[in-house]
Amino acid sequence: MTKLLGRFVSPFCLLHRVQLEAAESPLLRSDAGIRPLDLLLAVKVCSGERIDKITWKDSWYLGKMTSNEDYFAEQIDRFSQFVLVTAWPKFWEKKAKASESSGMPWPLAVVANLIANGIPEERAWMMPECQAIWLNSAFAISKGAELKVLTTEDEDLIEKLEKQP
Repeated sequence: MTKLLGRFVSPFCLLHRVQLEAAESPLLRSDAGIRPLDLLLAVKVCSGERIDKITWKDSWYLGKMTSNEDYFAEQIDRFSQFVLVTAWPKFWEKKAKASESSGMPWPLAVVANLIANGIPEERAWMMPECQAIWLNSAFAISKGAELKVLTTEDEDLIEKLEKQP
């Protein structure tokens, strides 16, 4: 089990993502500045704790992150590794037309696809997000979706080609 800011956290799942999106967490956006309070909120969400009260333990960790930039950076890095976005499948992408968007939030679309394929609703929301994304992709491909997952060799070739003049 993973421990962040003195708390045991459940694997990062789609439910956590939706909760953090609702709170407009900058941890889910690459363009936003992250503050110690933002990280604390995210960790509390992932540990299942209430987010409406700051405890003495919260104050201690906030103080430590505020006064020690290296510690704060280390904790942000640990949270990023915990989320496991880097373990998601990567796809060959084609440009999507604006009209192709369903308007449905993608986490809900993933959960709906998992449920439609026999995964119980609670499990669909709570399984590790990376696993949900891989299963969703596999189900979509098995139903005929035009998805092409990049292999490690594909990624290496792309990187090699990008480095060429």
